[in-house]
Amino acid sequence: MPEQSARRYELLYIIPTTFTDEEVGTVEAKVGSLLAKVGATPESTQRLGKLRFAYPIKDQRHGHYVLVMFTAEPSVVAKLDEQLRITSEVLRHLILSAEEAGSDAKYELVPFVEVDLNNKEDRPRRRAPEAAKEESKEEPKEGEDKKEEAPKAEDASKPAETV
Repeated sequence: MPEQSARRYELLYIIPTTFTDEEVGTVEAKVGSLLAKVGATPESTQRLGKLRFAYPIKDQRHGHYVLVMFTAEPSVVAKLDEQLRITSEVLRHLILSAEEAGSDAKYELVPFVEVDLNNKEDRPRRRAPEAAKEESKEEPKEGEDKKEEAPKAEDASKPAETV
C-alpha cells in the first residue's frame, strides 16, 4: 500500500445557540480532543461568531460557527466525519481540503443584527392617506392612452457617433 502524506484540511462546524459561550468553549475542546483521537493535528481554531441560518435546522434559527484548520492523513478524514456526524453538540459540519476551500483567501463575515419591529423609530414612515389619493389621480387609468413623444426630426438626421 502506498504511503499517504499528511494534508491540510479545513473543518467548519455549527454549534446550536442553546449553548452559552462557556459551553461553546467546552464543545470546541471536545471537537479538538476528537481531532487528536483520530490522529489529526489542529493548527488553528477560530470562532466566526453567531450567525443566522438560511433555513431552520433542528428548530434552530442561529448557530455559533467555528473554523478549524488541521493536518491529517486522507484516511483519517472519513473517521473524523463519522465521529462528527454522531456528535450531538454539532448541528452541521463540513470538511474540505485547504486547497479546495481556498483557505488563503481573506474574507469577512457580517454578523446578524436583529431588528426590533416594536421600536417605532426604526420602522419606515407610512404615507399620509391624502398623499396616496393625490398620486392615484395623477396616474392614467387603464383605458386611457399614454402620450408618447415622437422622436425629433433633427435627431433622426444626425449620424450615430462612433468611439
